[in-house]
Amino acid sequence: MIELMIVAVAIGIFSAIAIPRFGKVMDRLKLKTSARDVTSVLRLARSNSVSQKRPYGVYFDVNNRQYVLFKDKVNLSSYTYDLGDSAIKVNVLPENVNFGYASFNNSTVVFRPNGSASSSGMVDLYSYDIYDYLWVDVLASTGRVKLEKYACEYY
Repeated sequence: MIELMIVAVAIGIFSAIAIPRFGKVMDRLKLKTSARDVTSVLRLARSNSVSQKRPYGVYFDVNNRQYVLFKDKVNLSSYTYDLGDSAIKVNVLPENVNFGYASFNNSTVVFRPNGSASSSGMVDLYSYDIYDYLWVDVLASTGRVKLEKYACEYY
């Protein structure tokens, strides 16, 4: 009976240690998944633009934690997400993941039919719970989309 009690106490101690670490692992996974989703949507916009010979873009609504993949139909030279543009997909970030900023003009990047982007810039995603952030970088001349990762140690 004493041996069973010792095993039960040991399991309880190990569980108490593992549960907080599991929460951080889940938060880190949410952040990485969100950054990969943003990267995929940007690459999809570029791919659609090249294949369909029409401008496609992504609008980042930083305050509402969402981003919109759209087909640019209105005011093509402004490179903005306007009323009348065709929203294809609207994504919302999970809890505890936020946009820090989107450095594109008007928080919008539009890809041209030749694959280039309307401007260079980046989108910053962060989670204060795990003191970590990622960003997605877009290069205007080629339309290259790249996911970058840096850990913060000064929060």
